Amino acid sequence: MKKKNIFIVLALLVLAVAGFFGWKFYQQYNTPAFTNGEMIRDIHLPDQSGDTLSLYSLKGNIVLLQFWASWCGPCRYENQELTLLYSKFQNVPMKEGGTFKIFSVSLDKNKDAWMNAIANDQMIWKENVNDADEKSTDIANQFNVHSIPATYLIDQSGMIIGVNLSPMQIESVLSKRISQ
Repeated sequence: MKKKNIFIVLALLVLAVAGFFGWKFYQQYNTPAFTNGEMIRDIHLPDQSGDTLSLYSLKGNIVLLQFWASWCGPCRYENQELTLLYSKFQNVPMKEGGTFKIFSVSLDKNKDAWMNAIANDQMIWKENVNDADEKSTDIANQFNVHSIPATYLIDQSGMIIGVNLSPMQIESVLSKRISQ
C-alpha cells in the first residue's frame, strides 16, 4: 500500500473515532435531567417584581416549564407560538382538572432585556421568573439545560409527560386532554 493511502485510511479512522466521542459527549451534554414519567421538583424563583413564585403553585394544571432568554432567537420565535397556544388553552378545562399554564424561566442576566422581551413577545401569562440572580440556586443547571429553548410538559400531578416538545406537539397533547 502506498504511503498516501495509508495516511488517508489513518486520517479517516481518526475522524471516525473523534466523531464517535464527540457525538457521545454531545449526547451526554444535552440529555435532560428528567424524563417522561418522573415527578418534577419544585422551583422557587423571583418574578419581575421580585416576588418569589413556585412551580408547585400551578399543580392541578397542565404546565409547560420553559427555559429561555431574550438574546435567544429560537426562544423568541417559540415565545410567539407559545403565546398563541396559551391564548387558545388557558381557559379550557382539561380531563384531569385545571387548565394550561406556562412557567417561563428566563436565563437573562439583564433584567431590562428580560422585561422588554416579555412585553415585546406579549407573554401574557404571569408566571415569568428569572434564574440569573447570583443568590439563585441555578435551576437551569439542575435541569441540565445547556441549550435553549428547553421545555418540560408536566401533568396535573407533577409528572413529566413531554420533554423539549415543539409547540405543535404540545398543542396535540393538550387537544387530547381537553375535558369533553
